Amino acid sequence: MAIRKEQVLALLVLGISGWIYSGLGAEVAGGNKLSPKRLEYTATPVVSAPLAGAAEGKFARLELFAEPRETRALPPRELAFPAHAPLSVTALPLEPGPDYAHALLLREDGSMVADVVVKSSTEVAAAAAEPEAEATPAVGAGQNREQLAKTYDQLFFEGLTAPNYGIVDEVVGVNRYDAEKMTDFSSVVVRFRQYSTTTGKTGASVNYDQNRVQKVRAIKLADTLRNEVARHVREVPADAAHNNERGQLITWLLGKARDAAWVYDEALQQAEIYTQSNPGTLDGLRWQLRVLQAKGDLAGEFALLEGIAGDQRESAFRYEGLGLVKAKLGLWSDAEQDLRRAVELGRNDARAHASLASFLVARGRSREAMAPALRAEQSLGTLAEANDKVRAVRAIVSCHLALGEIEAARTAMALLPGDRAQPYLAGCIAYAEGDLAKALGAFRQASVGEHGSAALLGQAAVLLRQQQWQDAHDGFLAVADQAPLLRHRAWAGLALLYQRIGQYDQSMQWIDRALEADPQDPYCHYLRGRTLRLQGQLAGAQESLTSALALRDDFVPAVAEMAAVQSARAEGARGEEQATAVLWAMRYGGRAVDLAFRPEVELFEQQGRYQFAAGSVVDAKASFEKARDTAPDDAAKLFAKGALAVVDYSRGQVDDAVAALQRFSELPKDAPMRKWAEETVQAIDDHAQKEMLEDRFERDDLGGIWPVEVDGGLKAQTKDNRLLFKGQFTKAGEVSTERSGAVQRSRNFLAVGITMQFGKDQPRSAGFAGLRIETQKGSTGQPDTQVMVGIRDGKPHVRIVDSREEPKVKDLDLPGFDLAAPQELELRLVPRGEQTLRAFAIQVRWNGILQWEQELKGLGGSSGNELRTILFVQGSKGSAVDVAFDDYRLERRKEITR
Repeated sequence: MAIRKEQVLALLVLGISGWIYSGLGAEVAGGNKLSPKRLEYTATPVVSAPLAGAAEGKFARLELFAEPRETRALPPRELAFPAHAPLSVTALPLEPGPDYAHALLLREDGSMVADVVVKSSTEVAAAAAEPEAEATPAVGAGQNREQLAKTYDQLFFEGLTAPNYGIVDEVVGVNRYDAEKMTDFSSVVVRFRQYSTTTGKTGASVNYDQNRVQKVRAIKLADTLRNEVARHVREVPADAAHNNERGQLITWLLGKARDAAWVYDEALQQAEIYTQSNPGTLDGLRWQLRVLQAKGDLAGEFALLEGIAGDQRESAFRYEGLGLVKAKLGLWSDAEQDLRRAVELGRNDARAHASLASFLVARGRSREAMAPALRAEQSLGTLAEANDKVRAVRAIVSCHLALGEIEAARTAMALLPGDRAQPYLAGCIAYAEGDLAKALGAFRQASVGEHGSAALLGQAAVLLRQQQWQDAHDGFLAVADQAPLLRHRAWAGLALLYQRIGQYDQSMQWIDRALEADPQDPYCHYLRGRTLRLQGQLAGAQESLTSALALRDDFVPAVAEMAAVQSARAEGARGEEQATAVLWAMRYGGRAVDLAFRPEVELFEQQGRYQFAAGSVVDAKASFEKARDTAPDDAAKLFAKGALAVVDYSRGQVDDAVAALQRFSELPKDAPMRKWAEETVQAIDDHAQKEMLEDRFERDDLGGIWPVEVDGGLKAQTKDNRLLFKGQFTKAGEVSTERSGAVQRSRNFLAVGITMQFGKDQPRSAGFAGLRIETQKGSTGQPDTQVMVGIRDGKPHVRIVDSREEPKVKDLDLPGFDLAAPQELELRLVPRGEQTLRAFAIQVRWNGILQWEQELKGLGGSSGNELRTILFVQGSKGSAVDVAFDDYRLERRKEITR
């Protein structure tokens, strides 16, 4: 018979097992055999450690699994932080000025200014349209002569002092402008049309020559801009020897062109003459480009730069110009590429470095811009033209201001040519520094110069910070009317103004107009978000602030505003939504601190408040300590000191907190912080007289402290660490249990709470189960005051019986109510108003949210009868019962023995 494979495997297993066993039993060759020895154990007597001495009285057995835990002091109550100033607001940014990462330099008081009346734009326009009545001056009056001289030519006759006004048609054979310099008109003919001041009409042309009785003594042409321009142009000959004068002429013409656009054409013509007289150089092209830039002719700029040929095509000048044009068109990548190419070609050309620095600052890359700015400063000596030096210094100052380096910006101003003061730049530095009086003076000085419109905006911004509301309002309107490129910033200023005085609807109208003009302005989005937050429109505020941070994620005031929005959301939310909002408030508050370029007391205080709300008590303490240490004086430290006392109390360090609060008594009696500290100490002392009784039913037997009513086999019992009513009613009525002796005197009652959950057998549309408190009238057994809260016929329900009032019965409307979920029920007695011993109200809270509040006449500070806390289930005969209770908690005042 053949052996199967299984049998072979079995034999192999038996053989190997036998071999292993024989090896374990054999002695190891050359080894020592282990021989364990037995030792006797000597017992050491247990040291006696009695828990109580002989005089402590008779010991009583503690049944840990039959009685609930003992009462204990209430955990530290929630204390309010000291009153805190509203979150600061960022003043209107100016250019140049701090960038968004350093906008904290422009922080202003964020509180609303009440009772301010500002005339609207319609009222201002109406007032401006009504000229003041004036007496018509006589013809010979000085003011009228000045007006006539600006309109008409003047002809002076021999023997007469006063001129005749009219129009000099021609001085035969002589240029009219040369005729102004003549003193002898005996050999020429002057054709003149006289203006009658009586009729207001101009007469026919009359020839005045040597044959006329009236001899011409002098001619003065009208003081018009065209005559003034013509005089200056004629003074500079069209040759290369006078190019320096021609450059000065072009500069003068550009100044005049701000009043009349036709002057740009004259300036461009002079720049072309300059180019023609200096062939092969870039000087003339630079003048042409400067005129085109001042005129805003981008097409002309591009055509000029693209038309450059020969060796000058690969020049720093051409690439710098192209980069500036592309930057104006929003072609950021191409613009930066051209500007960096210009820097490579002109390593010692301060103009190219300054243009790159200005471009980077405008793009929000201020730190990166500092390198080309410093290079421009080093090569500033290579520039011969004063205008180029001014432009380079402006770029250097802009970089320093963007980074908040006030002293460095002021030092850079010394690099300007001695005869080219820049009051607008000086005003921007003073504005960023907070020296508003100095800034206002500088802006007023600059209002008639090259930066007139920007200086006018600066004046309005300063007036707004000085709370000169109407003047600031009118200034912003003037800027919006005169300077289209600054219109969005002027409208933002108006929005900020109306926000400061609490007129939020007006503020929103102006900020929406500003965003229409420039949708990419982070400040406008920030201002809109702040206004919406102040209006309580938190969703819109969050959206606007998100837009601001999407444009500039380092905009610290916008980050702080977002933290405030999330904190406000948390105050009005519950559950998971509230937890999420609290967490985001803490995160945004921390990010604001991390991004700030310098320590800020306000940001530390904000961070500490949000950390405390999120439960990060240790971190909150650290933040408040930083706020205290950063504060510049004792007054600025008060909030942080008070907040630290609140934090210490929350951590159970009651004595330290009270000691810190008592030190506020050194302040004047009417000081708000002293009043807050005294009220807080009183609240702590009051809270110390309270205690809590808890029962989580973590045992097998309810014991004698929960006497039960029995309906057949239905009674209260413990199961799975819960108090359970489960079974069936044998008759209609109620099954209940109460915590015996919980509140001996009802005046000591504070609050009672329970968690209740329906089981699967509990009827969903019938019966009543919940929590009840009641007091009785003497020995009658009738309730004097009774409050019931629970689920009645499938709906949240509250019923209040007060012996002195009509009963109140109400179904509660709870959004998202889930009948099968655990329900947290709480009844809390709170004082009403300042008369804390006379009027009390009962608060009904469901799942932590206040749902009903009503004054009770039967409960108060003088109530001395017992208050019962009862867990109950009511139903009809034969109906099923399946209700579980857990986490019983009772708050009461301690019994005081007198």
